[in-house]
Amino acid sequence: MFKSQLTSVFFMLLFALSPIYGDFELLELVSTWPATFCYAYGCSRRRPIPNNFTIHGLWPDNKSIILNNCNVANKERYIKIEDPKKLTELDKRWPQLRYDKLYGIDKQYLWEKEFLKHGTCSINRYKQAAYFDLAMNIKDRFDLLGTLRNHGINPGSTYDLDDIERAIKTVSIKVPSLKCIEKPPGNVELNEIGICLDPEAKYTVPCPRTGSCHELGPRIKFR
Repeated sequence: MFKSQLTSVFFMLLFALSPIYGDFELLELVSTWPATFCYAYGCSRRRPIPNNFTIHGLWPDNKSIILNNCNVANKERYIKIEDPKKLTELDKRWPQLRYDKLYGIDKQYLWEKEFLKHGTCSINRYKQAAYFDLAMNIKDRFDLLGTLRNHGINPGSTYDLDDIERAIKTVSIKVPSLKCIEKPPGNVELNEIGICLDPEAKYTVPCPRTGSCHELGPRIKFR
C-alpha cells in the first residue's frame, strides 16, 4: 500500500509540473500584416484594412515543445473586457479583423480565443488583464513596419527572405519567426512576424521555430 501511495504522489507531481500547467521558457509576440491576412482569410468590409502590423497574439512557448491549450482543467474563464479605454487600446493594436469594430468589441471572439489558447499557458505569471497589457506594451516596443521601410522593404514588392530577416533582426537582435502563406501555389507572402522574449519580456531571445517562410522562400512578397 505504501508503494502504491508513493506511485500516486509521483504521478501527481509529474502531472503538476507538466508544461500544460503554464511552465514556459519564452514569449512570442506574433504580429500580423493585415493586407495579407485579409487577402488570405477575409476581413470585414466595414473595417478599413490597417496599414500597420497588428497583434495576432502573445504566445508563451517552450523550446522543446509547442505550448497551447493549457487550460486543460477548464479552471480559467475569459472575463469580458468592459473598460472603454482598454477596449480602445486593444482595438487599435489588436483589431479583430474578421469583424467590424463594434461587433468585434462586443463579442471579443479573437481576444477570448487567444487568451484561452495561449494566455492560459502563462497564467501562473500573467492573469488575463496583465496578459493583454503585456502584449500591447511589447507591440509598442517594436516598430516593425518602420524597421522594414528603413531597410528599403516597402509594401507592394517582393524581396529576398534573407533581407527581410536581416532587417527584423536589427530590432529583434535574435532570430525572429517569419510566417508566410502560399496562395495560390507559387505566390509566397509575408503574413506574420514573431519576436521572442524572455518570460518577463525584458530582453529578446531566439525564436525556437523560425517560421514557415524558410520552407517557402527564398523570395517573399510583402503585400
